[in-house]
Amino acid sequence: MTNRYLSAKEVAELLGIAESTAYAVIREWNKELKSEGYFTKAGSIPRAYFEKKCYGFAEAE
Repeated sequence: MTNRYLSAKEVAELLGIAESTAYAVIREWNKELKSEGYFTKAGSIPRAYFEKKCYGFAEAE
C-alpha cells in the first residue's frame, strides 16, 4: 500500500525543486485544503491532491 501523503522531500523530488520550495508549495496547498474544510498535516500533502494540482487528475489511481 502506498502512502496517502507525500512529504516535502518527495514533492521536491517529483517536481525537481528544492526541499525548502516544496515546503512553501505544501503550505499554500494546505491553506487551500483548510479553507475547503479538509484536514491538513504540516509538511505533507495528500497524494490525490498533489496529482490533481500537478496533473489535473480528479482522483488518485
